[in-house]
Amino acid sequence: MSRILLAGIVLPADLQWMDEFTAWRVGQQVKTSLTGARIVQESALQAGRPITLQTQTEGNTYIGPVTLDVLRQLQASEEQPRVGSLQLMMPDHNTGERTFEVRWRRSEGAALEAVPINYAVPALDGDYFSITLRLMTV
Repeated sequence: MSRILLAGIVLPADLQWMDEFTAWRVGQQVKTSLTGARIVQESALQAGRPITLQTQTEGNTYIGPVTLDVLRQLQASEEQPRVGSLQLMMPDHNTGERTFEVRWRRSEGAALEAVPINYAVPALDGDYFSITLRLMTV
């Protein structure tokens, strides 16, 4: 598989998964009691793994940019409040593919960010954008 597929939207396979190797399976809450003591509670997380997909740069070259029409499809998906999840299919490290059930992650800022690579008005369908997608597993 040479692409990423998010809810039927085809994305470039070379978007970088920024937090792929970040530990996430243990949740933690830290509170201060009335006496001033720290109360730390930890538990295993069943879902909520962050998946941040991002266009990268190498010098003046952008890796994994998307066109305006793909960006508009992503915006339409992100603008809808969802009860269910979205399906995300990504290439695996060696062969095959991985599938995740995800939702947009809005708790850490914008779930979708896009910046034009070459700013021009008006933007045309062939223009490229650098993107950041914030998702989480459900």
